[in-house]
Amino acid sequence: VLCLMSVLALVHLQQAQTTSRIVFQNITVIDVGEGEARPGMTVVLSGNRIASVGKTSEIPKGSQVVDGSGKFMLPGLWDMHSHSLDRWAWSSLLNIANGVTGFRDPAAILDPAEIVKLREDIEHGKVFGPRFIASGRIIDGSPSSRRTYVTINTPDEMRAEVGRRKIAGLDFVKIYTRLSRDAFAAAAAESKRLDIPLDGHVPLSLTAAEASDAGMRSVEHSYRHRMACATAETELRKLLLKQIDLRSDDPRIYWSNEDKAFLLGLNTYSSEKCVELGKKFARNGTWFVPTLVEMQTRFRNEYFGEDSFEERFKDPRLRYVSPAKRTAWREDMIWDVGFLNGHMSYGSRGPETMEKEREREFANRIKMPADLHRGGARVLAGTDVDSSFAFLFFGFSLHDELELLVKGGLSPLEALRAATINPAVFLKREKDLGTVEAGKLADLVLLDASPLEDIRNTKKINAVVANGKYLPKNELEKLLNAAEEIVKKL
Repeated sequence: VLCLMSVLALVHLQQAQTTSRIVFQNITVIDVGEGEARPGMTVVLSGNRIASVGKTSEIPKGSQVVDGSGKFMLPGLWDMHSHSLDRWAWSSLLNIANGVTGFRDPAAILDPAEIVKLREDIEHGKVFGPRFIASGRIIDGSPSSRRTYVTINTPDEMRAEVGRRKIAGLDFVKIYTRLSRDAFAAAAAESKRLDIPLDGHVPLSLTAAEASDAGMRSVEHSYRHRMACATAETELRKLLLKQIDLRSDDPRIYWSNEDKAFLLGLNTYSSEKCVELGKKFARNGTWFVPTLVEMQTRFRNEYFGEDSFEERFKDPRLRYVSPAKRTAWREDMIWDVGFLNGHMSYGSRGPETMEKEREREFANRIKMPADLHRGGARVLAGTDVDSSFAFLFFGFSLHDELELLVKGGLSPLEALRAATINPAVFLKREKDLGTVEAGKLADLVLLDASPLEDIRNTKKINAVVANGKYLPKNELEKLLNAAEEIVKKL
């Protein structure tokens, strides 16, 4: 994969525009900081930086001039929860083609030395692709949720693991749900001491409020942390902790317990409690990454044999998913999202009742980011895109996430900020990223319509600039075609 990545990087660097100066004239700049559209602007790029932004500007000799009439310029988008690194050969192409010029990978299993080298090569323009930060393998407690995770049982083990990641040059530490309170406390203290952020899932051994107070930098997934905004939070946590021990017991007991947790979370969701948690997140500097798009499939009420089910598999984006994976998605939806999930996990209340409950649950979860935001919590856009999750697509799904954030109650501007200026602040790279300003890195997206008027307009991509490389539509299509050819062979 890495050899293929290197070849593709050279090919696409040659295809990309290499003029040292590019000038966009008469373009509308979307100022995500001030929340306004600024028409009639001239944006000059020099190398991989923005040289100037203004109403008038002298055009340097030898520049390539791009007519920006009717076009809207955004800073490059960031997917702040994307499992892209282990699928770099095609994910990098799909991300760039969709204006995703940066991502945060919380679970790469690549060797840390390879991760660090690739990250630095991209920053220095040696490799073509989106910028990224990464944590390495997820850290979990016993029994670990997956075999690829690192299992930590004691505070001493945790301190040593956090230290290894700092020395390796990784960007943050991601923890998972089965970590003990003692191990979490050690992770929080050591990450603070070594100045390496602690992110991930709030362990079931403590509350989201406790994790925030301990210094956790980001909390991932609204579906994972529905109990944090439930008035029955304590009882919910007990039920979910019990699930870990029930895995090997009678499945009927397991699913009955799962059903109780589902209904308890559904019926005790409280916007007021969520707003209060948002206030705590704001005070402590804890960010929230809801990944709403990941739960769309599991809460869609479509079943095998129905026309709507078959329509889903006509999605043109499936050309960027391997044939084997498409088959796996179809089987997963038939069993997990269809009969098996409905019958076992939601008891015998009947399909109509179950569908209504799923609709209510989805509505609760997509409004969670807006409720937290009303309390002052800052939100980051992320997808949880991974080849194993049905109907998530590298690059494409970030635009779906922005749409869901707006559907849940954020304004189009707030959703845009979650993928542009907020990631820059979170990464402490405001000098380089997040807005269209002189001196910043030339990671840009050109749109055919204003996303401030309709967030779905982020999908209307006219061109992308990635680290100073200008890619008009025909070049973006080449990236998409290359990605399609790669996944055909997987």
